[in-house]
Amino acid sequence: NALQIGRMDVPAADDDEWNKWYSGVYVPNYEKAPGVIRGRRWKAVRGTPQYATVYEFEDENVSETPEWLKQREIHPDNGRMRDIMTHADGSPGIWKKTFQL
Repeated sequence: NALQIGRMDVPAADDDEWNKWYSGVYVPNYEKAPGVIRGRRWKAVRGTPQYATVYEFEDENVSETPEWLKQREIHPDNGRMRDIMTHADGSPGIWKKTFQL
């Protein structure tokens, strides 16, 4: 298994609209891509950036597949809403599982 972790900020003026889109459109569409086990979003209690999204994948190559990549443009609001968020340096990143209890 692998994780993709994205860390991002959103301007306060756009936060409500962005959250509705991200939770209602963006993550659910990506969860439909083959190899995606689940996607979850987290809000910072302390520190920055504001949000983290964690996708669990069957393997570390899921985010390079045509099915994953087409999700970027599948909804008419995706381009505009993606432009609103600012990713932290190195985000998103991919982590491969190396140990399990």
